[in-house]
Amino acid sequence: MRYIARRPCSFGGKKYLIGEDVPADVVLDGKRQVALGTLVAVQDDKTSAILISLGEEQVSLAPEELQRIFDILQAKSEDAVALLQEEACENVCGVIAVCDNRRAVKSAANRSKGENENADETGGEGEKEEAGEA
Repeated sequence: MRYIARRPCSFGGKKYLIGEDVPADVVLDGKRQVALGTLVAVQDDKTSAILISLGEEQVSLAPEELQRIFDILQAKSEDAVALLQEEACENVCGVIAVCDNRRAVKSAANRSKGENENADETGGEGEKEEAGEA
């Protein structure tokens, strides 16, 4: 894991400017620095996740999911609603619901997010009911 400076800071006697890489071994309390907004944590693996803060909740997104979010945000309202109806990722719908101010898009994102949550919750229960009826 490594960190990227979100604010000008100093660790281990070296100054880091915004956007510079900060090695993990010079940061004593990385979680606290991330919580304060001084640093952002970056995974070293090839498929690094992107953390987005939505109020108190943090959402982890893959680069492809982030690209879909921007595609939806930049689309016309009708096209964005159609894309959201096809979207299966709950995190993408949640970010759109928070970020987009268009009424139709926001309601479609909330519906899609609710459908995804309900499908997860009722998926196991529906199987139990079918097994009990048979």
